[in-house]
Amino acid sequence: MEMEIKESKGKLKIELDRTTQSFANALRRIMIAEVPTSIIEEVYVKDNNSALQDELLAHRLGLIPVRGGGTLKLQIEGPARVKSGNLKLVDGKVEVLNKEIPIVELLENQRIDLTAKPRISIGKEHAKWQSAIVGYEYKNPERINLEVESCSGLTEKEILKKSLEILKEKASNFKEEISKYKSF
Repeated sequence: MEMEIKESKGKLKIELDRTTQSFANALRRIMIAEVPTSIIEEVYVKDNNSALQDELLAHRLGLIPVRGGGTLKLQIEGPARVKSGNLKLVDGKVEVLNKEIPIVELLENQRIDLTAKPRISIGKEHAKWQSAIVGYEYKNPERINLEVESCSGLTEKEILKKSLEILKEKASNFKEEISKYKSF
């Protein structure tokens, strides 16, 4: 099997040659469902009199790509346009990757005071931990192209590398298990 990788406009194009549909689909499924990512999962709202209900505010925070773990704080008073860059690190190592994601518009006398904690998990648990969107194109039975676009705090290359590591580990575990039944 040969693999050629091309980067273009925030996407990673992977050309697999002399491969099987099973291998390409296994790699695609691992990228979507098994690569660990970090998202804001726990939100403790101390004060919120904005136009957004606490649940919607927490949902929006969960859509912001982050890396690492720890605690973030959001304390802001209006009038203000609240963006992801307003989240401040309290402890740990949490990086907000895009500081320009809008969260809510606060009017005068409106305020938000909350604490947020990211958690690492995988897309199998919930789609919000999905690391990437992966499209595929069958050129012929032995040539398959994958197009990877990150929807997490990981780069496309990190997603590919981690996916290949997971696939290698799964193959190794399968080989070990199947060796127990060689006598059949």
